[in-house]
Amino acid sequence: MKKLNIFIAVALVAAFTFSSCNSNKPKLPELKTQVDSLNYALGLAYGDNLKTNYIKGDSAQKSIKLLLEGIDEASKGKVEKENEELVSLGTQIGSSLKQQKKAGFLGDSALTLNYDLVKQGLLNGLKGSKGQMTPQAAQTYLQSTMSARQALKMEKQFGPNKKAGELFLSENAKKAGVVTTASGLQYEVIKKGNGPIPTATNRVKVNYHGTLIDGTVFDSSVDRKEPVVFPVNGVIKGWTEALQLMPVGSKYKIYVPQQLAYGAQGSQGKIKPFSMLIFEVELLSIEKDAPAQQQLTPEQMQQLQQQMQQQKR
Repeated sequence: MKKLNIFIAVALVAAFTFSSCNSNKPKLPELKTQVDSLNYALGLAYGDNLKTNYIKGDSAQKSIKLLLEGIDEASKGKVEKENEELVSLGTQIGSSLKQQKKAGFLGDSALTLNYDLVKQGLLNGLKGSKGQMTPQAAQTYLQSTMSARQALKMEKQFGPNKKAGELFLSENAKKAGVVTTASGLQYEVIKKGNGPIPTATNRVKVNYHGTLIDGTVFDSSVDRKEPVVFPVNGVIKGWTEALQLMPVGSKYKIYVPQQLAYGAQGSQGKIKPFSMLIFEVELLSIEKDAPAQQQLTPEQMQQLQQQMQQQKR
């Protein structure tokens, strides 16, 4: 069975909760506030997702009805064999409703989950109705708005880290030998090699030593005595940029602004949100090229970075 993400879970809970209503028809609700739009977008995006992945053929209307009544049907044990998967969608997420009531919309306590709007968005998405936004626009709106809210929340909590990094970079830029690029990355050449310069699709072998601005070491292949191999385009933005400036055999000291590192999310361990990072990086060699179009997703990038940190274990 396909794995549902939390957005879908919330949308289905809202729909099931109101399945006894008679308003299971597409219509365009009035969206007066950002919260209204978020609730409707949530339902619309994942109604469309469910339609694409679960609603098939001549039994589409029956499947939609079953989705909307899933929890009620499952609780009574009336599971039709051909629709076991659809009913189980409801049984999986029955506990999510209470959680959302307490935690707020998608876990944001400042936002209220509006069951009617989520349900209407879900219905419109399931039935392919045209409305205020497309399912793709709804998904983009959800992600960008919630990400911005989370970033603002994290900035309020970890703002001093951001300010400390900005002050450090401002002063560091005045030092002889320090170069600042258009992105805000800073570097200084410790040793200049004479080998080729890698491209984004190359795999490279490096030694590195990473610290926070207070000197705390958070990761070091040098200390582990174990160089690391990875795709140039598979790590944080600051590294990807710096490596494409370095001939093989070079050793640079790079100063990575928080927006080119882990930003508002931070990373496991000692890297808190909005932390700028300092690395000494030695480019040992260029390995064989990564396969064509092997651009890593953010999730894959994070997994790779975690693996790099855990190699000493």
